[in-house]
Amino acid sequence: MRIILLALAWFLISAAPADAPIGTFQTWASYKKLPLDFTSGGVIVHVEAMPCSNPPATESESCRYDGFNNQAFVTVGGRGVAPMTVLTDKQSAYARIAVVRFDWHDPRPGVIVESQYGGSGGKLTLQLLVPSSNSYRSVSLEDYNGADLEVQLADLPEDLSGDGRIDLKFEDGAFDSIFGCNACTPRPPVFFAVKEGKIVDESRDPALRGLFAADMVRSAPICLSNKRYRNGACAAYTADAARAGQFEAAWALMLKHYEHGSDLWEPCDMPVSAWVNHRCPEGHVTHFRDFPESLHAYLVRTGYLSSPSQPFVMQKSKVLHQSFGLN
Repeated sequence: MRIILLALAWFLISAAPADAPIGTFQTWASYKKLPLDFTSGGVIVHVEAMPCSNPPATESESCRYDGFNNQAFVTVGGRGVAPMTVLTDKQSAYARIAVVRFDWHDPRPGVIVESQYGGSGGKLTLQLLVPSSNSYRSVSLEDYNGADLEVQLADLPEDLSGDGRIDLKFEDGAFDSIFGCNACTPRPPVFFAVKEGKIVDESRDPALRGLFAADMVRSAPICLSNKRYRNGACAAYTADAARAGQFEAAWALMLKHYEHGSDLWEPCDMPVSAWVNHRCPEGHVTHFRDFPESLHAYLVRTGYLSSPSQPFVMQKSKVLHQSFGLN
């Protein structure tokens, strides 16, 4: 109730904030210790740090050591729209907010609230405020098939599939350090859209195949080379190919170029984010003979390949006949 009253008071007394182009992210950084106010597409946005006197802020390290909270209230509203307030992730030192129209048929825009924390891979958290009646409804997205989402959303998200809805592009964090060091392993893209108020995975949409084919170009020069630690790039390359409808040709090229004799990595059939105390949980340790066998099992488990349906020859140290299904 206190949050609602504060939000209403702010909307009544605040001066006209700066205007931002719709679809353009504005960043609130906690270290600046300043609120952020802007309007975009008729939506009014106010961001301010949650007071350190508020539970659970009393447990916040930033409150304990800096006297200022890195977790913020984000309040959105507009003319004839009841304000709504959400709380950003408590581990992130910043939040990025953009007003967007999720669906061209929506009567008014919605809002994206994004933040990220973590190591070199990073963990992204996302709250989408979807128009609902005379206010908004919050839907969140923090992982993809149990793995972290990675990379910031770009400004001006577009309708990439041509269905009238913007597509939100992230990177699949399941590839974090899976077949090599973190920096050695590119992440294939993943795409989401808002349909009927729900977040939907659009990555298997045939209309997006060209985007996966374009991403193959990013990984191919490393995978199809003699560089050390190239197997991570080969994993991303074949995953992209599965989405692009080019898997068999890409798999054949990978078999000719992958790094033999290197560590298999992929020691666990669960994403790193699900490990306990940095260890693979008991019963989930893998025992593969070589990289192609390990990679194939991984692509099936992560949904890039479905149940076996299309037989072809997979050459390893010996010729083995395998069945692969494509998504």
